[in-house]
Amino acid sequence: MVRKLLELAPLVVFAFGALTFSILTVFYWGERRRKPGGPTAFPAFTLVCAAAFLNNLLFQVISLGGAGESLTAGVILVRNLTAGLLPALMLHLVFEIERSGLPGRRPWRAALIAFYGGAAVSTLARGLNEAGLVSTPGSDALYHAPAVTLAVAGGAGLLLQALSRRPCPVSERAHRRWVRALLVLMLLSAAANLGGVGILLGQMPDYLLLAFFCVSLYYRERLVFFDLLVKRGAFLGVGLVILTLWVAVDGRFLFGPSSDWSPGIYAVGLLLFWLAAPWVYAQVARVVDRVWLRRPYSAAEAERQFIRGVQPGATEDELRARAASSLSDIFQAPAEVRFDRSALPHPSGSEDTGLTADLERNGARLGTILLTARPNGVPFLSDDRRLLQSLAGTLSLVLENVRFRVERHRQEEREQQLRWLASRAELKALRAQINPHFLFNALSVIAGLLHYQPELADETIERLAQVFRYTLRKSENEWAPLAEEVEFVSAYLGIEQARFGERLQVKLEVDPAAARILIPAMSIQPLVENAIRHGVSAMEGRGTVELRATLDRACLSVEVRDNGPGFPPGFCLEEAGDGHGLRNVAERLRGYYGDAARLSWESGRSGTRVVLTLPQSAVSGFTGGDARDTGSDC
Repeated sequence: MVRKLLELAPLVVFAFGALTFSILTVFYWGERRRKPGGPTAFPAFTLVCAAAFLNNLLFQVISLGGAGESLTAGVILVRNLTAGLLPALMLHLVFEIERSGLPGRRPWRAALIAFYGGAAVSTLARGLNEAGLVSTPGSDALYHAPAVTLAVAGGAGLLLQALSRRPCPVSERAHRRWVRALLVLMLLSAAANLGGVGILLGQMPDYLLLAFFCVSLYYRERLVFFDLLVKRGAFLGVGLVILTLWVAVDGRFLFGPSSDWSPGIYAVGLLLFWLAAPWVYAQVARVVDRVWLRRPYSAAEAERQFIRGVQPGATEDELRARAASSLSDIFQAPAEVRFDRSALPHPSGSEDTGLTADLERNGARLGTILLTARPNGVPFLSDDRRLLQSLAGTLSLVLENVRFRVERHRQEEREQQLRWLASRAELKALRAQINPHFLFNALSVIAGLLHYQPELADETIERLAQVFRYTLRKSENEWAPLAEEVEFVSAYLGIEQARFGERLQVKLEVDPAAARILIPAMSIQPLVENAIRHGVSAMEGRGTVELRATLDRACLSVEVRDNGPGFPPGFCLEEAGDGHGLRNVAERLRGYYGDAARLSWESGRSGTRVVLTLPQSAVSGFTGGDARDTGSDC
């Protein structure tokens, strides 16, 4: 059983190599189609390696099961061709790396083409001779052709490195040292083969060429290297162990050594492994991530962790800081996040020096994420790239939501500002309305008092001056202490008393604790004016106007009462005409306080009672500006 498994081991290795290099071939030639004019040596190298592994896999199958002579000859011919072209492709790779620093690149390119031609001719002749299709003279020379080709490729590669004056960045120095070491080993291996001791080295040249490819892949595309060769290689090893154990059991413990159920048991086992393969690969990848690559989170855990980290961000700056911190924790690497249309510069060198991802939403560029190299030296893999792109999509959505909330808040502020400006306009319009209306009545009263009651006329003139001084002094200030408002209303009522004489009685009662509370300027005067114009003026007997200001817990209450006939039936504030200042006051209060303030009234035959209720916490100690933040409602 062990001998059979050892015989199957090359078959498994060649199958893995054929699958891996076929995927790489599709990947690199697809990249070349998307970006025409790029390097050709590396895609060609993957193609030849894929063909070599597929051919060796076919050769192993033929060796186990037998095949016709023509098929065997074709396999031998292809094996010689692929093996003979690999040294030329290796030299081509070295030339592409060093050509920017070589003097006179045209001769080198011509020499490379000649080397391709010589390698193809010699390997074709050797393959035809070995397959028995053509008998060519000089078979001994053809036997040593692979060693000569490898020696020329190794020596020429070392010469290219020695003659190149290309500046070598720090990130490429390790790659260059590895290439030099492999070229030296190839030269020594070829020399040993030519010296007659090559039989001791066996397949060493082939392994060195494969190692050269793996090193080049590692330093050129670490994402692809680790994803294809490490994770899938580990998965292949686990699968090989599982299938080997299943085959070794052979159903003997279940149905006996010669049971006819053995093929069915094998089929069921393979089916179960086929169904479980995605889960097995996920577990293998997780072990590689956690143990070797030291990743703290799986993809799902990283998504949840990232969402928890960025969700509390209320502003772009806070979101940027939280996103960078969360990304640094998830990827164990320094992270930078930028919210604008300009892209962060991608770090030079290979993929392991950094990753970038664009933030996009509905085709619009919102910003960029940059991850720089990890301090522990662990490279970024394709899983890291996919995870970063997924997190970038999540961050784009959160950023759009934050910008929407900020814009909505700004819109609310603009609307509040517009209400405030409208309130100022209404206040100025109210002052403009008071000035002529009130002035004409006051001047008429003063003119009538000059001859009969000159002292009262003087007092009325002083009160009129006090009223207009107040309106001018408060023209640019939306707020005033309650005491000043009451003093202004008292002067206004004094003028009205001079006009109505004994027909008007006034009562003022103000809580001393409420005297310093700030209220909207000229918010009481329209209530008093309404009581005069639509209360006292509309009755024949003695009229009374009472003003009472009280402080009850968190609310300031200003009450204006008169004993007039009251509002007409069906009175509605929204339909009130210009004669009612109550509508202007209500709209101003709504702009300042929202729903936290109230303007209410009671009207009947015994008179009218209008109450202005303001939240004290919204205006206590206020010095100007917007008082929308009420703190508590009344």
